[in-house]
Amino acid sequence: MTTIYLRPGDAPQTHAFIIGCGRFPNLSANGSANRVATAAGARAVVRFLLDKADSLVAPLGSIEVLLSDPAQNAGQDTLDLGAIAHDPRINDVVERANEANYQTAGDRWIGRCRPGDHMFFYMASHGVTDSDTTAVAVLEDIRSVNHRPWAQSINITQLASALPTLQADGCWVFLDACQEIIPAIFQQINGAQSPALITPDITALTRRRTSSVSLAGSRLGTSAWAPTDGAPPFFTQALLEGLSGASVEFVNPDGWVVTGQQILFTLERIANAALNNPNLQTESLTQFNRDVKLLRVADPQIPVVVRTAVETHMLAAVSVTANDGNGRIYTRNDAEMAWRFRVDPDLARYTTSAQFAGGNPVYQDQVFIAAPPAQIVELVE
Repeated sequence: MTTIYLRPGDAPQTHAFIIGCGRFPNLSANGSANRVATAAGARAVVRFLLDKADSLVAPLGSIEVLLSDPAQNAGQDTLDLGAIAHDPRINDVVERANEANYQTAGDRWIGRCRPGDHMFFYMASHGVTDSDTTAVAVLEDIRSVNHRPWAQSINITQLASALPTLQADGCWVFLDACQEIIPAIFQQINGAQSPALITPDITALTRRRTSSVSLAGSRLGTSAWAPTDGAPPFFTQALLEGLSGASVEFVNPDGWVVTGQQILFTLERIANAALNNPNLQTESLTQFNRDVKLLRVADPQIPVVVRTAVETHMLAAVSVTANDGNGRIYTRNDAEMAWRFRVDPDLARYTTSAQFAGGNPVYQDQVFIAAPPAQIVELVE
């Protein structure tokens, strides 16, 4: 069963469809194409949605999940998140991420949408592009049918473009995958030819109430990256940092909220500050919506990273501090080349200082303002 959360309600709700596909038997016989991180990313996003079910602007109504975890046997994938409220399943098994299950679960997800609802889609997998404007994510059974080898995939750009025709108030589409250029796909008429969940007409497109917030963790022709220790991919880690409170702005009367504007334009900076990853590249897949709100964050914290111009000098510093002048002083406790901490987003002015034994080298103090999404401080000599 793919439905792992179902909570009926009359008010607007958020309906999520989460896919983690990391098992690809037809891409490599020895398993070299498999990616454990994709399933970890899907589980982390599901966990986040469950934990924030009532903080969402439209409270959580349902979650569909497909998993193809190479660490588990095909057809026996489990969610492994413990007991879940409003779970209609009789056990922890979820269906695998193949073409047939995508269509069935996707139809169920789409069928729940009512005007005013929010639709949330996340997928981690291998990814390709079949044109200069289209991102495609592949499913477990990719290349399983000789006469349509790339059809077992999802045209994420098309999905993001079509979702707003459901008359939802918010459409959120996140793809953690490469956008690799495959010549064989470009030679096919009409590209990968992945079947669409929604095939809107022009009239439906003109009547949409919103546009999707759609973001990929790679750019056209480039790769997305993931750790090899079983943690979620790097884009997903940055996305969750943003959703948890870094990608916020203050909006009356809601207070601090995660918005389309902040998510679309802040994750690269957040990855740098929170994850020490200065190389994340993201790309919007459709015409974007800046103003839509996803969830409220009661007490957001924004990440700060402090580095020295000569990276190794940070290791030699005997003291590194950040002081707002009103009693809040943060002090580095451990020697590290990048000092990371978090502060309240209250626009306080912090002075950052580094001191060295014998007074050498001499680094100038730097000031940062505690404002979302993140602060990156480089001390210079």
